[in-house]
Amino acid sequence: MSHLQVKFHTKQQSFRVSTNLSFFFNKTNTPYSAQKKLNFLSRYKVGESPFSVLGSVLSSDLNEVIHKLLEEEERLDEDSDKSQVEFDFLVAGELLRSTLLEHIHDKGLSVESVLLVEYFEKENAPELELCLDHKDWMSGVQLDEDFILAGSYDCSVTVWDRKGDELVSSSVGHSEPVKDVAWIKHSKGDEKYFLSGSQDQNIILWKYEPSLLKVKCLFRCKGHSKSVECLSVNRSGTKFVSGSWDCSIKLWTTSPDLEPGTKEVEEVEKLSSRKRQKVEKKGYHRTPKMTLCGHTEAVSGVSWLSEHEICSGSWDHTIRTWDLRTGEEVSCLRGSKAITSLDYSNLSRMVATGNVDRHIRLWDPRSEEGAVVKSSLTSHQGWVTSVRWSPLSPHLLVSGSLDNVVKTWDTRSPKTPLYDLTSHTDKVMCVDWSQSETIASGGADNKIFLFSSNSGNIEQKLE
Repeated sequence: MSHLQVKFHTKQQSFRVSTNLSFFFNKTNTPYSAQKKLNFLSRYKVGESPFSVLGSVLSSDLNEVIHKLLEEEERLDEDSDKSQVEFDFLVAGELLRSTLLEHIHDKGLSVESVLLVEYFEKENAPELELCLDHKDWMSGVQLDEDFILAGSYDCSVTVWDRKGDELVSSSVGHSEPVKDVAWIKHSKGDEKYFLSGSQDQNIILWKYEPSLLKVKCLFRCKGHSKSVECLSVNRSGTKFVSGSWDCSIKLWTTSPDLEPGTKEVEEVEKLSSRKRQKVEKKGYHRTPKMTLCGHTEAVSGVSWLSEHEICSGSWDHTIRTWDLRTGEEVSCLRGSKAITSLDYSNLSRMVATGNVDRHIRLWDPRSEEGAVVKSSLTSHQGWVTSVRWSPLSPHLLVSGSLDNVVKTWDTRSPKTPLYDLTSHTDKVMCVDWSQSETIASGGADNKIFLFSSNSGNIEQKLE
C-alpha cells in the first residue's frame, strides 16, 4: 500500500518531496481579527518534521496524528479538556469525508504536486435545549436575545421567553394561518416590535410590552392580493419587504407611529373620535412605499443585500436582485427548480435557497460570469422548506425539510451535513439561527425546538 509523505505546518509555504505527494496543514485565514487568530494558532501549532501516512487515512486518523504531535510537544494535556478537541481537515476547498487518496482523486488533483491541507476545530453537535408545544403547525420562528417569536396555522402569534415560558399569545390579529414572523430591531424603552404575515393577505405590525405582557396591533399593512409568504427587515430596522403568492414584493416602513403627510394620517383625521378609537384598537391601515413586479410565480423568500438592495426567490425558478432607490430589477439568475426559501449571508455574500428537488443551492447574487449555481448541498429526502445562514460564520447554515429533519451544514462539505437533528416527528416548516448560537425549528408536529450550537470553531467566536 502506498504511503504519502506528510508535513504539518502552520504557515502557507510550498515544498516538494521527490515523487511523493507532499502536503501540510495550517489554519484558515478568515475575515476576522488577525491578532485573535494568531493567539488561537499558538494553541495547536505542531512541529515541521516530515513523516509518512497511508493513502487510506481518514479524518479520524489525521486527528490521532495531530493529537499525538501536540502531546509530544506538550501542547495538549491528556487529562485536560483540550485532549477532547477534534479537528476538521480542508483539502482543496472541501472538507475531508473519505480517505485522503479518494479525496485527491475526486478533486482531480495530481499526487505529484504539492497539496495544501488546512485544519481547524470541528463543529460540536448541537444540543437540544428546549421543546415548546403549541396547538397547530408552527410555520414561522425567529429568535432575539431574550425572546422566541413564532407564528402558527391557528392564526396566532406567540412570544415565549428563552426559558420556554409563554408570555403572550394573540389570535385576534389574523383570520388565516400565519406564514412568517420577524422582529424589528428598533425599540423604545421596554417596548419591542415585530411583524407577522398571513394567508389573509395582511401583515401586522405589533407592539409588545414585556412589563405588561401585552401585545397591540399597531398597523395592518394592506396591499397584497394573495397570501403573504415571507418577510425581511433591514439591518437598521426602519424598513421591511414582503413576498407574496401574488408574485409581487412590497416595501414598507416599520415606523410605529403615523407618519405626517401620508395617506394614513389623512384618513384618520377624517374620522370622528369614536371611530378613531375603534380603528386604533384594531390597527391603522398602512400602504406600501413601493411594489416590485417581475416574478411570474409566488415569491417564497426575500433578503436584504444592503440598505438599498434586496434579493428575492420564487417558484418561477429565479433569484432577482432589486434596487430600492429606483424600484428596478438589477439582475435575474435562472435556476431549474422552484425555490421554497431564501437567505443571504453578509459574511459569505452568498444566497442559499431551499428547493423542491430536496437540494440546497448556493448562489452569488452579483455574479455575471460562470455557473449560476456555485454549489449544491445534498442530503435531505424531501422538499427543503427553510434555510438560514449562521450570523457568525461564512460557512455554516441550517435547513429544514418535509423529511422531518433539521440539518446543519458546512458549505465546504456539500455531500455530507455536519449533523442531523431528528427531534421533529412531522414536516419541518421553519428554521432560524441566532446571534446567541441558538438554532430554532418549527414543524407540523406543533412543536418548536431550540438547540444550542455550542460551536467550537474559532470562526464563530471571533467578532
